[in-house]
Amino acid sequence: MLRKKPFAFMAAMLVGLLVLSGCGGSGNKASSNAGEKQQEGPIVLKLGHVLNEASPFHKGAEEFARAVKEKSGGRLEVKIFPNGQLGNDRTLAEAMQMGTLDMEVAGSATLVGFVPRLQLFDLPFLFRDQQHAYKVLDGPIGKEVLKDFDQKGIVGLAFWENGLRHLTNSVRPIKTPNDVKGLKIRVQEIPLHVSFWKILGADPTPMAWTEVYTALQQKTVDGEENPIQTIYTQKIYEVQKYISLTGHVYGAAVIMVSKKTYDKLPADLQKVLVEAAQETADWERNYVKDLEDKALKELPGLGMEIEHNPDREAFKAAVQPVYDEYAEKLNAKDLIEQILNTK
Repeated sequence: MLRKKPFAFMAAMLVGLLVLSGCGGSGNKASSNAGEKQQEGPIVLKLGHVLNEASPFHKGAEEFARAVKEKSGGRLEVKIFPNGQLGNDRTLAEAMQMGTLDMEVAGSATLVGFVPRLQLFDLPFLFRDQQHAYKVLDGPIGKEVLKDFDQKGIVGLAFWENGLRHLTNSVRPIKTPNDVKGLKIRVQEIPLHVSFWKILGADPTPMAWTEVYTALQQKTVDGEENPIQTIYTQKIYEVQKYISLTGHVYGAAVIMVSKKTYDKLPADLQKVLVEAAQETADWERNYVKDLEDKALKELPGLGMEIEHNPDREAFKAAVQPVYDEYAEKLNAKDLIEQILNTK
């Protein structure tokens, strides 16, 4: 019997270590004990995203972290993990559901598997301009759609911005819908985008963002579509020659927190996260604008040919069938009309 004691001791130590490590499931000793009186030091939340440090997602996250620390008096801090270090958008969202990741910033289109109604905001040429988008996303319609995250174990805090999406390719300049026909275009992994590029006669190829640069470099696909700032900061100009300023989709972004993390925080710190996320939206959108102005000046010198005036009305007319398709699929005819009629 005496010989068994060392093994019993080792087993007890192992269990103890596992319990201690479990308390750091969000990457710090505070995340699983948020709000407990015995908590020492700031609560540190992990925030992941897939873009690099030059992107608006990252700069916005840095500004958000600054605001959170200031508003909480240092009780709450945010640690940022860019470049897909913690996984792609889907992996990050699933980690938030499980409570193993605290926060994420992602393009809204990458989240439609969790919140299908987000697809509405990706209808081509839905928004007249960015001010129209802000009015919708920051108002009752946007808040209603953000609530859909609650059923998925995630709290949608606010809409940020990715920017208007434009088409790039390595084959030819694009001015009209006919110029798109036959091009193999990388698209985001959502059915709506596949639908409207098919309508235009392209060969849409869904692909995770982390695979895109290599696919363009190896010419597995001919082109892709993204905001100007993404094309610039992610160096898409190195593997694409032509960009057409189609502005076909407004790319919203969402900043989110795991509901498990959120529910562990005291009410005043929950309020800090919400207020900081909403206030940072204006800062991040202005950053996007300034960055895109800079990019448009520099992209020609980096080897890209820019088509400033594609026939947007022709593109808009060509993709109208997708409105009927998704109004029915999402039972959202009235909501689409509300968005279109928002002044």
